[in-house]
Amino acid sequence: MKAANQILKEYWDKTLPVDPVSIANKLKIMVSSDPVGLGETSGEYDPTGTPQTGPLIRYNPNDPRVRQRFTVAHELGHYVLGHGLSHRDTSGNFTMSPRLNAEERNANQFAAALLMPEGTVKALIEVRGMTSLRELASIFNVSKAAMTFRVKDLGYSVE
Repeated sequence: MKAANQILKEYWDKTLPVDPVSIANKLKIMVSSDPVGLGETSGEYDPTGTPQTGPLIRYNPNDPRVRQRFTVAHELGHYVLGHGLSHRDTSGNFTMSPRLNAEERNANQFAAALLMPEGTVKALIEVRGMTSLRELASIFNVSKAAMTFRVKDLGYSVE
């Protein structure tokens, strides 16, 4: 995804795993954990935030760490892609289903491209010969499910 690649080019320090909070902060977006206000929701992007903070991404710290990272990257996608106020689905109904509306699908694609940069994934698979989804997911600090979607999206068949 071009938008994620541009953000990586401008704001990523080239270390793994990619830190979506650091990138959001560099874009002047405040990122905050909110265990109470979000309830069962994993996160939200508020383009207006508060007068003191400006745009705001909130995530649920009760979710698994890999889920928190994907949520922050997903909400960052809403910002970069110019979407308005957006709530992330709950952990219980998380999906990458094509039935999602276009904005949610695009934010998921952005998050995947941001957290698992194409060139790095390709290098690990093609140059280093990595074929373990678990190992790849660990390197990028993402869920095995997210890694599965990303490698398939890039045209690889990895176990």
